[in-house]
Amino acid sequence: MKENSKFLSICCLGYNHAEFLQENLESIKRINYPYIEVIVVDDGSSDNSVKLLSEIQKDFPFELKIITQKNTGNVGRNFNNAYHIAKGDLITFISLDDIFNSEVILEEIKIMNDNPKLAFVAAKKAVAIDKDGFINDNLPKLPIESLENPSIDELLEFDYSHFGAFYIQGAIFRKKVIDKIQCFDEDMTGDDIVLRTKLFKEMLDSQEWDHKFISSNNVFYRLHDNNIHKNSSRQIKIVTEYLDRYWPDREDPEILIDWICSIIRNKPLNESLAVFSQNNRASRLLTNERVQKSIKRSILSNRLNITKFIFLKKKIDKTTRQILLFNLIKIGYKKNVKAKTNDNCHFLDYND
Repeated sequence: MKENSKFLSICCLGYNHAEFLQENLESIKRINYPYIEVIVVDDGSSDNSVKLLSEIQKDFPFELKIITQKNTGNVGRNFNNAYHIAKGDLITFISLDDIFNSEVILEEIKIMNDNPKLAFVAAKKAVAIDKDGFINDNLPKLPIESLENPSIDELLEFDYSHFGAFYIQGAIFRKKVIDKIQCFDEDMTGDDIVLRTKLFKEMLDSQEWDHKFISSNNVFYRLHDNNIHKNSSRQIKIVTEYLDRYWPDREDPEILIDWICSIIRNKPLNESLAVFSQNNRASRLLTNERVQKSIKRSILSNRLNITKFIFLKKKIDKTTRQILLFNLIKIGYKKNVKAKTNDNCHFLDYND
């Protein structure tokens, strides 16, 4: 091993990703860096993921460790299971349905090798692909994309105000720094936002570490029917838990209110109202005026069967009724995005 070449541990997490995992592991082979180990945690897949992984393991050019377990659905714990046996000086994380931008990963490794003061190097750009690997332009831009060199203070604020400074997948971290923050919080539903916030706070406290961003995407994110991000209830649980632990004294950011109102607008009311019962922070969202107005509009426009919900119904006069929902929201009434896909560009031909 060259004097400044650090070993890279790649922690992969898979759940029913048999359809995609071959492409992921091929992208690791294309990184063209000799000092790599791959640790895969399969979270109780019911497809043939484990069988495929075992077959690939036989001829894989790097050490490939496979951890099989019963399904937990706990992303932080599962990544920790891989992390705790990682032996690299550098570490990165990825889901087996996503794909590394191999040349960019190699560039990140070189950057980390050349500067021992860097705690991490990450990408300011995110690129998505569809089920078949073609570029999908439905992924929102990262809030830091237009910033030249965002500070740790700015990144921490972006995690609070936007729930995302950058994606941890494909970012290269210095393992000794991640050791200090004890990697992911296993008692929380969220993963990447928790790791970032803990890292940023450690860097601010220690004042020992630098960071760097590159302008190219380091990962192609697969958008398909089983993505966790499509589970709006889970996503609200993630961010409300996160706010309660790491920002307990700050008000709910506007992006969360926008998000809740969008869910109420676009989901069946019984589904959208369920998100408020997940924890105390989520239930307090019911006191927000914009949220209350969105619920009222949804009830009045859809004429739903409100007997499904906790309410009191009161007759005001011959034609006017009033509903008290959750003993909080008063409602008076009278009786009476499809994703764009660039089918011409496959990720193997992508050049930003």
